[in-house]
Amino acid sequence: MVLEVTREQRFERVTRNLKVTRLFSTLVEELKAIGPSCRYETPRNDVMVPVAHCDRRPVLLLMGGGMGAGKSTVLKDILKEAFWSGAAANAVVVEADAFKETDVIYQAISSRGHHNDMLRTAELVHQSSMDAASSLLVTALNEGRDVIMDGTLSWEPFVQQTIDMARAVHRQRYRMGCGYKVTDDGTITEEYWEPVEGSSTEEEDETRSRKPYRIELVGVVCDAYLAVVRGIRRAVITGRAVRVKSQLQSHKRFANAFNRYCSLVDNARLYSTNTMGAAKLIGWKDGESSLLVDTEEIGCMERVSSLNEEANCVHELYADGQPTGGSSSVWQDMVMSPSRASVQRELKAAIQKGEARFRPA
Repeated sequence: MVLEVTREQRFERVTRNLKVTRLFSTLVEELKAIGPSCRYETPRNDVMVPVAHCDRRPVLLLMGGGMGAGKSTVLKDILKEAFWSGAAANAVVVEADAFKETDVIYQAISSRGHHNDMLRTAELVHQSSMDAASSLLVTALNEGRDVIMDGTLSWEPFVQQTIDMARAVHRQRYRMGCGYKVTDDGTITEEYWEPVEGSSTEEEDETRSRKPYRIELVGVVCDAYLAVVRGIRRAVITGRAVRVKSQLQSHKRFANAFNRYCSLVDNARLYSTNTMGAAKLIGWKDGESSLLVDTEEIGCMERVSSLNEEANCVHELYADGQPTGGSSSVWQDMVMSPSRASVQRELKAAIQKGEARFRPA
């Protein structure tokens, strides 16, 4: 009770004491993430290296999907592909969660071990981590680096403006804009990026010699109940939690926007992580072609696009009361498996046996 009442005062005190420290530590994390620019590296004589930027277009890879969709798992597989296995070492990875975990304020509050503070702590540093990720993104694009942007991509205006910027950044340098603003009269302004006027002669020469970005999109979708379970598991393991409603909103918004995103990028892929094992490719689009989909599995994304954000249990997620979509899922393979009851009994017996060893005689 005391912790609940004093939470805001405790957070305010920590924020005030570490405000300056956070500025410097965030800057250091950005510098570590951006790494050395390829422009200043000495030529390499290795045989097995990706084509230099002067001979190919730089790549912006957008990893999107709701919280807990399985983006990190899919990204690990993508980094093993022919291009990324060589290019990843010099690519800039933009991920707001990475800045959140290294935020000195987040670490200071989390280290105290008050589990009831998890949600509020994550929300406290959310905007600062997003700003740091945006700063890193625009810096990397201005330098013409290969970039992997890992996020939910659930806010469509931000994604559209980011793609527009990436299309033009080889001709014009950019910086962060004012973001999302609401005036006193209720007018909403969204300007996430703005061109830099009055570039130097050196910068103008550099942009004239650059090639435009190739933009690729990788979307990851799964049944909403599965994402919530993953979110709970992550909160237990890492101490980083999100509200279920925010999680459901991110899945619904991304699913609704995915087809529109496909028309803006050069290549798009959609994966499903509903089943045990490797993610399944259920959608593909290359160049000007339309999105080709697995007709049996694409229903999952269509269901997620209409899920109930206010659901209080798994049976309230969709209008038909069924928690799953697609041909198969973890729900059928594990939760509804006929062998689940016997497996749970064996697990219970094993836990009780283990606990008995530590009971005093």
